[in-house]
Amino acid sequence: MNQPITLPQAMLKRLEKISTASRRSPQAIVKQAISDRLEYEEWVLQQIDAGLADINAGRTLTDAEFWKRLERPRHERKKAA
Repeated sequence: MNQPITLPQAMLKRLEKISTASRRSPQAIVKQAISDRLEYEEWVLQQIDAGLADINAGRTLTDAEFWKRLERPRHERKKAA
């Protein structure tokens, strides 16, 4: 898939400014930005799938259990994890 992407003028100006300051081509910046966002979106989907798998496996907490865990001091929560 090789299609042109139209960007708003304000975004193009920001891209130019960053390109000049970083001495990187606009194409390199855009490629990196898209790559970073795709990695993030893939991570989000993996986290959602993991959460759904936990629910399906019965690994859930009641409201009371959740609030009880949340109220514990931070150092105790780290040990329990």
